[in-house]
Amino acid sequence: MPASPARTGRLSAPERRTQILRAAMRCFASNGYRGTTTREIAASCGITEAALYRYFTSKRALYDALIDEKSAVPPIPQLVSEAVAQRDDHAVFGTVARVLIERALGDPDFIRLLFFTALEEHQLSDRFYRSRVGGLSGFLIEYLEARIAEGAFVERDAALAARAFLGGVSDYINVRVIFAHGEIYPQTTDSVVESFVGLFLAGMRHADPDPPGRSRT
Repeated sequence: MPASPARTGRLSAPERRTQILRAAMRCFASNGYRGTTTREIAASCGITEAALYRYFTSKRALYDALIDEKSAVPPIPQLVSEAVAQRDDHAVFGTVARVLIERALGDPDFIRLLFFTALEEHQLSDRFYRSRVGGLSGFLIEYLEARIAEGAFVERDAALAARAFLGGVSDYINVRVIFAHGEIYPQTTDSVVESFVGLFLAGMRHADPDPPGRSRT
């Protein structure tokens, strides 16, 4: 009976595949898609390029596998479906901001990979953008349009409002992950999320014509 991978010290096929994907992520994040070769990825795993091709037929196949892996997480609109049904604006926008930030800080290499491929090979990043980034923008636009129609929010361009909210969150991610200047945002994630959501909703909700404390004459 052949020895198991654990007994020989060799990686099983699924383990090797995962190792290659992790190595590819690091290489893409450091050198870009164009600046990375399959030979370099194989070398970082301690295997030959021929061995790598037994798992992935090309560099593009590696990239596609990484996108598939990252796309397997629940989409954010699915995570806020209950809050949407309850029209809990703070929960909707707070969850969107928190999940975006936590996913980015938890996987900075993937964020760098997306930036590289967006600059180098638009068609490579377009798939993820359309399915995730574009999908999230569309979801927020629809929600904002509904809340405006219901009279809960003031009349504004929903698309611009959605971009404004995502822009604040994106700036935080870019500063922390791409430029690595965490000192610019010394606040905790909770504080950042609360501030972004509070500022955004203050600009979207109708002003209280008679706020507490105002004297009545």
